[in-house]
Amino acid sequence: MAAFYDEQGQIQQVEVTLDLVREAADNSMSVRDWVNTIYPTDANAYGDAFTQFCASEGLVLRTAKKAGLRAPSLQSVLDGKPKMEATGAVVRNPSQQARVLLMPAIGALIEDKLTGDMDMHASAFDSMIALDDTIADEWLLWPEANYSKPEQGRSQVTSQLARPARMLTLTTSEKQVRIPTYALGIEWSEQATRYLNLDFVALSIARQIAVERNERAQEDLRSMLNGDLDMGQASLASLGKVKTAVSLDTAATTGITQKAWMLWLYSGTARRRITHVVTDILGAMAIEGRAGRPTVSGDNNTSPRINAEASVLNPTWGDVQVFITDDPSWPAKTIMGIDSEYAIQRVTSTNASYQATEDFVLRRGSAMRWDAGSICRRLYLEAFEVLTYA
Repeated sequence: MAAFYDEQGQIQQVEVTLDLVREAADNSMSVRDWVNTIYPTDANAYGDAFTQFCASEGLVLRTAKKAGLRAPSLQSVLDGKPKMEATGAVVRNPSQQARVLLMPAIGALIEDKLTGDMDMHASAFDSMIALDDTIADEWLLWPEANYSKPEQGRSQVTSQLARPARMLTLTTSEKQVRIPTYALGIEWSEQATRYLNLDFVALSIARQIAVERNERAQEDLRSMLNGDLDMGQASLASLGKVKTAVSLDTAATTGITQKAWMLWLYSGTARRRITHVVTDILGAMAIEGRAGRPTVSGDNNTSPRINAEASVLNPTWGDVQVFITDDPSWPAKTIMGIDSEYAIQRVTSTNASYQATEDFVLRRGSAMRWDAGSICRRLYLEAFEVLTYA
């Protein structure tokens, strides 16, 4: 049985079965997070409960050369921990619990290795998401907020216990959306199990997942701009969310001007504030090199003068984060602005995770599969605005 130290420092024995993996999936959590939730321990003294579970079954998640701890090979995990018999012979007892923990353990290592420098686009995209949900199903009914009534007029005086004249309506959309599942698998030969350790397997998978996450982040951003029929969302252009620089400043005939840039950021600020913009490298350079951009070069700020500087009391703009997309399908001279507080909702499905683990454990396979699915949609249309320039 797997073991861990509880909060009082007492060793507790826990039988690890596929039921534990199923419970984690039912609660929309990874196995590591679920174990750490239901089995409290002193993580500073002993490490988290999941790491202790794995270590008790011979799965070393944190290599410590000074302590003589190295990541085990697949063979040592699948064959079981060595045990000394009364005859003096060393034998291995294959552990079903080790097989149950193996895929979640590699998954935990993958999660730890997916650092910002490996998936820079995905990490930047994460900062733009307003709602990030996880469900244990592949079908989803989107929640919808209808503001049409409360925004038609100001609040009105009501009598006691009377309903407000303007009601916010929360419903689910009529369209049911299926979350697509993406699978990544590995298989190995019997000879390779002697030389493949968990660190190498996790790093290899993490690298591939990082590439996939980078590509998917850029595809999701393009779908925010161009719309997505599967999500039932039209393009921002067809919804009247595109402004041209020249319409904001007649002098912006060959690019972006300071006036066009500030008027675009300022427009609609009663309902949203643009915090991020998405564009290609040329668009980022156009923003950087816009005509009329204020500078302080050549100004002697210590010179005595009769002057009164104007300071905006209620600025509705701030520093804007620029996401440079490498997507070759991103339209030229197009800048999409979003308010990250209300712009994007992502839903991730963990429905297939349990099935993949069950197949590996019960069929005693020599291959593993990691399944994940996610979709993104525009949460509130008013959180988006597009600027095009000549």
